[in-house]
Amino acid sequence: MVGLASVIGILTGPGQSIGVSVFREHLSSGLGLSDSAIASAYLVGTLIASGLQPKLGAWVDRVGIRRATATLGVIFAVALAHMSMLHGVVWLTIGFFGIRFLGQGALSLTSNVAVAHWFNLRRGFAMGVKTSVTFGGMSVVPVLLALAIEAWGWRHAWLAAAIVILLTVVPIALFGFINRPDDLGQMTDGDNSGTQVFSSGNATSVPRSEAMRTGSFWILAAVTVSSSLLGTGLIFHQSNILGEIGYSNSEAAAMFLPTAVGTIVGGLSVGWLADRVIRPWLPACSSALVAMTTFLGGSTISFKAVLCYVLMLGLSMGAVSALNASLLPALFGVGYLGSITGFLGFLSVLGSSIGALAFSLGSEVFGDYRSTSTAFTFAPLVVAAIAVPYRRHFLLGSR
Repeated sequence: MVGLASVIGILTGPGQSIGVSVFREHLSSGLGLSDSAIASAYLVGTLIASGLQPKLGAWVDRVGIRRATATLGVIFAVALAHMSMLHGVVWLTIGFFGIRFLGQGALSLTSNVAVAHWFNLRRGFAMGVKTSVTFGGMSVVPVLLALAIEAWGWRHAWLAAAIVILLTVVPIALFGFINRPDDLGQMTDGDNSGTQVFSSGNATSVPRSEAMRTGSFWILAAVTVSSSLLGTGLIFHQSNILGEIGYSNSEAAAMFLPTAVGTIVGGLSVGWLADRVIRPWLPACSSALVAMTTFLGGSTISFKAVLCYVLMLGLSMGAVSALNASLLPALFGVGYLGSITGFLGFLSVLGSSIGALAFSLGSEVFGDYRSTSTAFTFAPLVVAAIAVPYRRHFLLGSR
């Protein structure tokens, strides 16, 4: 299940900022739109998509992972095919809505919930593995899309992505996914070895309304939104940020590959630590990693510094993703996990919808994209400072 969910996560790449960033320059020239116009379309489309996330989570809880993933896979393929036929900013906005809702939101949610249902004591580590494999594989997506664009043009590259999704996601969902262990007469993992871990096996399943009244949920939400907003801005404008120090569009896309290494380290580390006594410090530490990323994004010049920056970008992304995937079921149980994850996904997508335009407008205010990245460092630092005194909320049995 971890392997299959990871593959589904990788295949959301064309709908993630890391995939869309490769098309930004071609959309601008092909449709005659400015960076701000594209970023605005991205904002509106993603913003509308974010509003559907809570209802999506409840629907997934109701119909099950297998049926939901298969249905969403078909619709995602249609949305990607639509991107190959764009004409004008209105259709671009509609296209962004489709791929963001289905890629970043829907299929990412189902892949996380699929793993959560199968693990208990080692859920944190399982989520860390899933996050690491997903982001590691996803780092190859922009390179493949860039090659497809060079070979066939940007419109046919979108169409190729649609065909790949249809031929992979749907079969995995129908013939690979199992909703819950008890469907096969099995149980979640257990461990009687005495290793010091945080068991989430006794976590009472609580509805979303109750989870939203807890301090732990909103600390996670603050970390998630700041990471999503700034991470999206950095990824969407990677060619601009690195272009300001002489990198070409293809070279900037290739720098997503080292990001995979950082993601693997971040995802595995935080996933492993989420099962242990250091867990209360993880939200603050994860937010601090985001702050270090934005600072490096605006201060790197040499190749070694750029390499450090893209590694840190992956590290922070992997850390925050593993943090949420591990702590939500540990704190609130799995009975309403789709609904709770869906609402947190709504907040995450809401943040990401602002990220691209925030950096675009920031470049006009601060003069360039690198200065914008440095200026935004204060936001995750504030979140980290707030998370420190709230660390007791993440102790076992506390919300």
